[in-house]
Amino acid sequence: MASTVATEVPKSRVVVDAERCKGCDLCVVACPQQNLHLSGALNRSGYHPAVFEYHGKKGACTACGICYWVCPDFAITEVLRWKA
Repeated sequence: MASTVATEVPKSRVVVDAERCKGCDLCVVACPQQNLHLSGALNRSGYHPAVFEYHGKKGACTACGICYWVCPDFAITEVLRWKA
């Protein structure tokens, strides 16, 4: 008997330019769903860039755009929402 696992298709996406990100943590703190965190890896400038995950600690990304607006270096280039 084969079992099927229901996987939720992401309805939104945040694009982070890791090379522009200086790891200031502003987007991580501002995200209401906690969908962003700092990477353990370094970019070419020696910073830990922000990384997006669709499911955060408080739920799925709502594409609210707060991360985009708080980023001082324009490292968050897109906040996309797909229709369900």
